[in-house]
Amino acid sequence: MGLFKIKAPMTSEITAAMAIHDEFIYFIEIDENNEVRRKITVPLADGCIVNGQIKNFALLENAFTEVRRSIGKIHIPVSIGLPEGETIIRFPAFPDMSIEDIRGTLDLNFTEYFPYPREEAVFDTVKIKTPDEIHRNNITVLAAAARSSTVEHVLNAAHNAGIPAGPVEPLNFAMIRAIPDAYQGLCVVADRHNIVAVWNGDGIYYRTADTQRNTQDIFNTIRYIETQYRTVNVEKIIFLGTEFDVASSDDQQDGPKIIAERDEYYAARGLAMRDTPGFPSLDMRPQEFIEIERRRYAFSVNRLILWGLIIVFLMLSIGTMSFTFFCIQDINDKMALIRESVQDLTPQRIALSKQNSELEQQNTETEKVLKFLQDDIPVLEILSALEESSGTTHGVKFDNADFSRKSEGVFSVNLTGVADDEKALLGTLTILNDTRKFSEIKLPVSQQDPATGKVNFTLVLEIGGGSNEG
Repeated sequence: MGLFKIKAPMTSEITAAMAIHDEFIYFIEIDENNEVRRKITVPLADGCIVNGQIKNFALLENAFTEVRRSIGKIHIPVSIGLPEGETIIRFPAFPDMSIEDIRGTLDLNFTEYFPYPREEAVFDTVKIKTPDEIHRNNITVLAAAARSSTVEHVLNAAHNAGIPAGPVEPLNFAMIRAIPDAYQGLCVVADRHNIVAVWNGDGIYYRTADTQRNTQDIFNTIRYIETQYRTVNVEKIIFLGTEFDVASSDDQQDGPKIIAERDEYYAARGLAMRDTPGFPSLDMRPQEFIEIERRRYAFSVNRLILWGLIIVFLMLSIGTMSFTFFCIQDINDKMALIRESVQDLTPQRIALSKQNSELEQQNTETEKVLKFLQDDIPVLEILSALEESSGTTHGVKFDNADFSRKSEGVFSVNLTGVADDEKALLGTLTILNDTRKFSEIKLPVSQQDPATGKVNFTLVLEIGGGSNEG
């Protein structure tokens, strides 16, 4: 069976991982069918990794930055594999108890298993199966530890490079998940620096060695495992990576079957498969990092409400701004119409002003005419009365009329004329008196011509100040 032929179901659609080897960083991104979506190899500068240990975190951050620049935007947490020199793996045995109780016991007795103080370390543990498990009264666990400062520096380097960091695992532990040939029976897996004995997919023995220079360590491991577990034999030796020039053999009759897998992304793929059901996984991050990551991706009602309020606020803000913008536009349009209307009304206002001036002038003239007519109404009445009487006054002729105002509302007219005789003059006086339009009628002067008998007279008529009733 080939290295990547199996397609185990994934709990998430896309996963990603970075494997830190001695000379390279391998980044891989796979989908739910374990098919590669993106991958890239970035070389590490000299002095960054020495004997499987990280010596220069600035150079490591530079390599992370190059991964980020080359691969583009990374939207999901990336699992990170520590080189073998940064982790220590132990296999303590415990009575059958929960994994939480086992972690608590290891936490209290940490220095019995690992060579540095508990406060300077991070660790995680999982239950594993061994060939002789059914014959034992206790259970075996795999416990892996690393210095907390190392893990924190790696996480900070990833953060500074713009890579969202996910769980941290030992490379030699994670790579087993990517080897389908190790899922059944007892086998030995070797890459350039690691030798792992695997029982049905669980690593039961780990050691570091330069397998390229000395393959004897591999056979020593086989003898040790077969001595520890006498009921089983090593069936396969699996070589990983491109450095091994070992041909696969399917027809060997004696000894373990040799399988060579040459895809250098085996460890990165194993890291990316950490969420595959049925496979054990570790997380070497400090607890505070795990808690931050859990809160970041966990469903939270409060966070949902907060985001809902933020979205509502943004929508209201956008709506308010849009409404304000349209209101301002409407006001500007109305102001433009008003300005145009004012401009159109200006000539009309000027014309109306001229018409108003003309009307005021006409009003003044009319008032003068009315005043004149009002002042001359009595005169007209006198003339009207004389005209009415002119048809009935026989033998009297008026030669001249002189009008004057005696006082406010009282007018008089002095009439001079010639009458044929005194009888004709008295008749005229009677007729004028009968018109009842004069307040007083006087005959101050009359003189008869002896030769002709005609009478020259002056007649004074007044109007206003009361009517003549007698």
